[in-house]
Amino acid sequence: MPAKPSRRTTAAVDVYEVADGQRHRHPDTVVREVEVWLKLDGRLRQRLFCLPANMEDLSAGYWASRGVATSRPRVTHTAKAVVLSAQKLGAFSFPGPASDITITEGQVLEFVEALDRDSQVFRKTGGTHVVGLFCGSQVVSVEDVSRHCAVDKVIGLAIGEGLDLQRAVLVTSCRQTMSTMLKAVNGHIPVVITVSAPTDLAIKKATESGVTLVGFARGQRFNVYSHAWRIVRTPR
Repeated sequence: MPAKPSRRTTAAVDVYEVADGQRHRHPDTVVREVEVWLKLDGRLRQRLFCLPANMEDLSAGYWASRGVATSRPRVTHTAKAVVLSAQKLGAFSFPGPASDITITEGQVLEFVEALDRDSQVFRKTGGTHVVGLFCGSQVVSVEDVSRHCAVDKVIGLAIGEGLDLQRAVLVTSCRQTMSTMLKAVNGHIPVVITVSAPTDLAIKKATESGVTLVGFARGQRFNVYSHAWRIVRTPR
């Protein structure tokens, strides 16, 4: 479950709020963002910008979603960035996707409601995406300023918790594009639900890869864009 917002993930600022022709100065809270350098076998491979939390999960999920198994990263801090240094251990092999998993229409809405309850940093700052993985009674979720980093972090967290990703449902507050859908496909996650919109390439990739993609899951409605057989009616 997500941690409560802390000074590590938020920062205090002063703002001028202009409303109804009046200007007021007051303190506010914003989300923090740091630069992260991902190193593999001593070489700088990627620069990212994200919330300064779940750093080890970010490294594990980023490389695992690209088929690379790594050591636990060494985390260091420089004047410019947080550096995550890992060693390649070989290929990361996920089990094949479980094509028989189904969830009910009611569960789709329940997962979205649960994700909203986990949006603690968003409620405080309005500046994050929240992403969760639901696997039976097990639930992990993270928030981040970057939707890509949020998906990587939740995959890394799930791996560390021993969740079976081929039986999991990925739920996100962000739109689904080809880049985020590829992370789910590479992780063999069979169901992806988003509160927002999918792109045409995300729908195409989900359809080709056997992934059920649900979009605009808000209130009491949602759209199913691919492999709708996995969404069954809620028993009355």
